[in-house]
Amino acid sequence: MNDVAAALAKLAGIRKAAAAVLEEKPIGGSARPIMNFSINSVGPYFTHAAAQIQILRNQSKKLFGDFPEIAIEPESQAGVAPFDRYFARHQLAYLVRTIDQIFEVRAHSELATPQVTVEQCVFISHGRARDWLEVQAYIERDVGLQTLELAQEPNLGRTVLQKLEQEASRCTSAVVVITGDDTDADGQAHMRENVLHEIGYFQAKFGLSAVCLLHEVGTNIPSNIHGLVYIGFPKNHIEATFGALRRELETFYRK
Repeated sequence: MNDVAAALAKLAGIRKAAAAVLEEKPIGGSARPIMNFSINSVGPYFTHAAAQIQILRNQSKKLFGDFPEIAIEPESQAGVAPFDRYFARHQLAYLVRTIDQIFEVRAHSELATPQVTVEQCVFISHGRARDWLEVQAYIERDVGLQTLELAQEPNLGRTVLQKLEQEASRCTSAVVVITGDDTDADGQAHMRENVLHEIGYFQAKFGLSAVCLLHEVGTNIPSNIHGLVYIGFPKNHIEATFGALRRELETFYRK
């Protein structure tokens, strides 16, 4: 894994941790969100993110050379001692948005197109949730396989189906991340329709043994694919699948 890929993988982890803090509720059950965070609790997110962004600016100047630096200074209130300074909610939210922007730039740039071989390339299919970013980083960094994700490839004037067919031909297996992106009238979480379609497509193209399903607990599985073996994970904890995922991929590729 090169420096840019490593920096992106680390930023994905920082984003997940920061977003989880933003979703935390105050002690006592108040509906009002937490507005201030201590330096010790979130300060490392800012310093680590700033370091990774600097790597991107240095190593991939065409994409990130003009990207703004992350401000890592906490705020303070008038009359409050320096050691009581804090990071405000808007600062942490800005950090998350900045990391999202980095991934959007990477995803929509031809410079991000990986040079892959058909023999050992894993197609990553997913819905709206961003758990797939951690899966991509894990497969490339720890399993040592190339990955391909459709939105990261240039469109080149193709329809979605043309793009899917042509890009899938560069791969020999698929990992499908099933998350509850849509909700029905009864409050039941469902996967997105494109994910359901791609499950069938990849199983027909690669074979059942070459398609690994990662299923978010609580997401409804349609009856027409009941009985398929999948790896479950709690919401926002896709890393719980990594051990089993590695075993599946290494078995398939005989690593």
